[in-house]
Amino acid sequence: MKRVTKPDRPPASGGAVGPTAAVRDIVILGGSGDVGKRLTRLLLENTSASVTTFSRRQVQKAEKPGGRLRHVSRDLSSGEMLETSENALVVNLTEATPPVLARPIIKSGGWFLETSATPAYLSAITDALRDITGPGTAILCVGAAPGLTNLLAAEMRAKAPDIVHIDIGLEMGMGRHYGAAGTEWFLRTAGKPYPVVMDHALKIVAPGQLRRKFDFGEDGPPRHALGYGFAEQTLIADGADLPLKTVRSFVALQPAWMTSALALLLSLGMGPAIGRNARTLTKWLLRTPAIGRTRSRLIVEGFDSADQLIGRIRLETGDQAEATAAIIFATIQNVMKHREHGRSSVTTITDYVLLDTALEVLRQVLPDTRMTVNFADGIGDRAGTSK
Repeated sequence: MKRVTKPDRPPASGGAVGPTAAVRDIVILGGSGDVGKRLTRLLLENTSASVTTFSRRQVQKAEKPGGRLRHVSRDLSSGEMLETSENALVVNLTEATPPVLARPIIKSGGWFLETSATPAYLSAITDALRDITGPGTAILCVGAAPGLTNLLAAEMRAKAPDIVHIDIGLEMGMGRHYGAAGTEWFLRTAGKPYPVVMDHALKIVAPGQLRRKFDFGEDGPPRHALGYGFAEQTLIADGADLPLKTVRSFVALQPAWMTSALALLLSLGMGPAIGRNARTLTKWLLRTPAIGRTRSRLIVEGFDSADQLIGRIRLETGDQAEATAAIIFATIQNVMKHREHGRSSVTTITDYVLLDTALEVLRQVLPDTRMTVNFADGIGDRAGTSK
């Protein structure tokens, strides 16, 4: 993953769900999916913008868009150019979008908000925009993971500059079925090695090769988590003025036995088979009963040069799709409010949104959201690959 540039602009200010100051054309690529529907609702309820959704799905007669909402049925993978106005704000929720389609948006002075968690896809976006000279901006890592995880890691570094190693854990509650695209991505990723920065070196590891436990809650037993290919790992490692030695991302499923089952399959070398059959497995899984809770829990831990744990941030919120839509909306709010500031061509969410801003919107959408921050000398835990 290439290092992205930072915009020459002041930090974004706070803001909550509520009417925005500007009217704008907003385009959502993949807008018929789990996150897209939630984001569309937030935009129509809290902005005066016109919203256009693109996807392969044909809108049913009973849900015909109208007024400020328009739907275009199109296979984005065809590479056909998008019909967007100048200075449009485009949110990409699907990796079916060819990265080159971001270029005309940036050239016309628009915004391209990218939500993908796949390292290779984000690299393709930055490659497509490498020599761009237009006045627009692409913002990477806009969502919950990546996105909110980037903001938590930035908060960790701000509070403890001596940190050289960050571990990120995400626990996904399986109390409801997530969208087909998100489920398929998770399964397909199980079959792909991914890049991670460890000891200042970029290494390629297989999903499940790295394992450790996290105390996701203040009480309750530690939960096993598996290393997984989330894109923010390399961006967080390289994105600061002083690069971090190690950044690792892990995922756990709730109920906990699902994590154990996935770990077993990966240890048996089934990851590639899961990835190859991700679409078929997704169709099957979406027909089975949902089990467990719908909450999402994030934890970010920071370690010093002796691998001593010196800081921990925990965040618990609700449905992951709802949380992702809320963080995208918080980013859109700040983009609209700070439109006239100078920008660079490729940036990340941490250049446009403060953690407090994201939390304010997140709590409006999911009121049970809560965060705890702990920094203490001598916490004493060590950051091993398995603990």
